[in-house]
Amino acid sequence: MKRIVLSAALVAAVSLAPSARAETLEFTAGQLGGGWYTMATGMSKIIMQDYPELNIKVVPGGGTANPSKVNAGKSQLGMGLDVFTFLAYKGREIYTGKPHENLMMIGMSFSDNYMHFLKAKDAKLGFEELFAKAKNVDLAVTKAGSSDEQTFRWVMKHYGTGYDDLRDNRDFKINQGNYAEMSSQYKDRQVDYVFFNLGIPGAAAIDMLLSREGELMDFPDELLGALNDQYGFLSSKIPAGTYKGQSADVTTIKMGTTLTVNADVSTDTVYKILKSICSNQDKLGAIHNSMKVFDCKTAGKDAPSPLHPGAVKYYKEMGYAM
Repeated sequence: MKRIVLSAALVAAVSLAPSARAETLEFTAGQLGGGWYTMATGMSKIIMQDYPELNIKVVPGGGTANPSKVNAGKSQLGMGLDVFTFLAYKGREIYTGKPHENLMMIGMSFSDNYMHFLKAKDAKLGFEELFAKAKNVDLAVTKAGSSDEQTFRWVMKHYGTGYDDLRDNRDFKINQGNYAEMSSQYKDRQVDYVFFNLGIPGAAAIDMLLSREGELMDFPDELLGALNDQYGFLSSKIPAGTYKGQSADVTTIKMGTTLTVNADVSTDTVYKILKSICSNQDKLGAIHNSMKVFDCKTAGKDAPSPLHPGAVKYYKEMGYAM
């Protein structure tokens, strides 16, 4: 009887051994319904197929919150944007006095993210009229902690206003939620303007315009100049035909997607993650169309925070520029 008990215990120990050796990583992405969540989930599946010893859990996050989550080690991996990764590492603007020294890079330009300011067909106001003068406007933007929402704050600041002024003095109704919620609000005519940041074509924008006519608003030159001078945003265009009814290019700002990692993650683990992504580069466009721009040969160049030693090891091994 004792032999049987002992054998069962040994079998249990052996069966538990692989999971005991597994390394679990939290990957903070974007809000539910957005491109980042889809990208992070797709990349994680590829990585775990190549390296079953890695267990990657994708959680919702946001463009401004993710650098701090990764820096603190709450999440080991994080989607980010070049502008906010740089500001966080240096401890500037919204991160003033708190340089994120544990925020390191795996690679960048996984996709290009474009700021969308969508207005319904029957909504007539432009940027300056809307922010500087208008009253009784129904508008949606993402929750605090996202790149979309922080950029919205900077746009309001440029026009000399803010949440309190718009809500209390000018009777704005500003709804804040995830992309799916904003899409529903637009389609249901609860809001006429929606401010959000997505790779193109953005699923939320496609969904909105399939159900209710609208158009993307051009960012004025003066605003583009201010956003560039103060925060480093670069101007770009959403090409004509990207969305239903879009007959011309739309001028906006663009940010590159970064993949960040906490400095304490091992060299071996980061090496495996990057090797898996680069070995499967041809599959990324199927995860999200905007990821077709990613090129591992240039992913280590001009990093907005230091490259992790595991990434450096891989790029050197492959002879890629850094």
